[in-house]
Amino acid sequence: MKTNVEIIQETIEQIVNQKKIDDWDQFFSPDYVARGAPFIGMGFSRDTSEKKHIIQMVFPGSPAEGKLQTGDELLWVEDENKRWTTHEEIEQGLRGRKYTIGVRRGDQTLEYELAKDLIKGFDTPTDQAKSEMREFVTNQFPDLQAAIKLILADGDMVVCLLEYRGTHAKFEREAVWREAWFTRLSDGRIVEGWPVIDESSFFRHLGYQLIPPATEA
Repeated sequence: MKTNVEIIQETIEQIVNQKKIDDWDQFFSPDYVARGAPFIGMGFSRDTSEKKHIIQMVFPGSPAEGKLQTGDELLWVEDENKRWTTHEEIEQGLRGRKYTIGVRRGDQTLEYELAKDLIKGFDTPTDQAKSEMREFVTNQFPDLQAAIKLILADGDMVVCLLEYRGTHAKFEREAVWREAWFTRLSDGRIVEGWPVIDESSFFRHLGYQLIPPATEA
């Protein structure tokens, strides 16, 4: 019988390095859940692909819940100093911590006040986690490799320090970043996971720039 450490080692090798996503159910329980970290925000995501800001998702328990709806078109953002109306300006206006937004919903134009607040981390069920992993290791980083730098076990818990290296297919940039992956296992399969990712290194290596927030004069 394999130890929990051996199961995690094989999971990384088969799922990430060998890209055997179809073997997912051998390593992950049908009840597997990836636990997301809490964050500060407004609680909505947007689709900007058509030069419009369309609300794509509203997060449960967020400041946007009960106000914004999927499919709303964001028309402007306004704080105490300025109103942003163009596609590019809206992107800048959304960086604020408190603002009023105007949205188009059908034939209506609505206004809502929003202020950033703590949002609980999101749970990702196994089917969604499997789909996202397939996209990540086959389309975004087809040459991705993960090395286990450290692995520790205590009872049904295993934590490993992973170092990833791969080239982004679209940006054609190589990235190296680390992740601490905390897992809980039961009956030989992973039932919970808590990833803690070095997003700063990940995005920096892909060419993203960190923009400091605006300060009041």
